[in-house]
Amino acid sequence: MLKKTIIMISLLTSMSAMAATKVNVTVQGMVCSFCSQGITKKFTELGTKDIKVDLANHLVSFVVEDEKKITDEVITKALVDSGYGVEKIEKSN
Repeated sequence: MLKKTIIMISLLTSMSAMAATKVNVTVQGMVCSFCSQGITKKFTELGTKDIKVDLANHLVSFVVEDEKKITDEVITKALVDSGYGVEKIEKSN
């Protein structure tokens, strides 16, 4: 019984890890740490995690769980409403 429980927990953990989508957004107009803080706060509010802002490469990276269903339109709107432009959105599992 214990072995079956361990296997089940392991499978659920693996499935949970596979359900995440990594998103990379190339953003126009990010230039300072204030930009980084604002963008991090905005994407935290959207329910993303592991948010990283790379000012030098104008890149925002984060992870979205599939059940959250954050579309490209939602990502773009969040950034445009904050005063930035979106050059490219890339998603991968």
